[in-house]
Amino acid sequence: MSAALPADGRIQRTQLHDEVLRKLGGLILRGELVPGSRVDERALCERLGISRTPLREGLKVLASRGLVELKPNRGAWIAPLLGEEVADAFDVLALLERRAGELAGAWVDGPTVRGLSELHRRLIRFSRLPDKEALLRTDLAIHRTIVRAAGNPTLALVHEGLAIKVERARYQAAISPERVRISMQEHEAIQEAILARDPARIADALYAHCLKTRDAVVAAVTARRTEGENPTPRMPRAVEDLSAPP
Repeated sequence: MSAALPADGRIQRTQLHDEVLRKLGGLILRGELVPGSRVDERALCERLGISRTPLREGLKVLASRGLVELKPNRGAWIAPLLGEEVADAFDVLALLERRAGELAGAWVDGPTVRGLSELHRRLIRFSRLPDKEALLRTDLAIHRTIVRAAGNPTLALVHEGLAIKVERARYQAAISPERVRISMQEHEAIQEAILARDPARIADALYAHCLKTRDAVVAAVTARRTEGENPTPRMPRAVEDLSAPP
């Protein structure tokens, strides 16, 4: 008769690893861990109620995503927000989404179209609210859904790493009402192309949207650095979930 597995086995450790990543990602996205600052491991361990081992494991994963820098004999540092790097990430993201649009548009199914239509309705509703946190989360959910519909796991994996990186810049850059208005027009074009199931139109609309978002975000990030400001807005706690796919 085989012995039962202990209640505190590997599954719990995996859950701890995922939870640490989610919490750390949220702190970075909200700007509570300031770009360019050194990570205070003791303070973070106390705040999260964990030991240094899972914290350092999480920091290594975030370093692989470009959100943290690990410096020999100097510890972990929150990666700075640099306009040039944000622009580079958006450029690659635009190419990935254009290809995702071509692939997804070729065989997008009814449930996916209905899901995207619901997300689009939420986007419209959230665009009218003063708090833009829900707007940004829904925007990201739309892009992730399209990328997943492309059916290319490698494309989705690369896209996810870049999406998290640029979302940090988007969350910490000021969102003007004019940019929200223009972005909604761009999303209308994306949604119309999806409803028409036109791969070329979907691809072109996604590509144009990414590049225009790039220009607005890079301008905001560059302005902050030029003025010597640290982008440290306090975002709602729900932003912690942004680091994991919806």
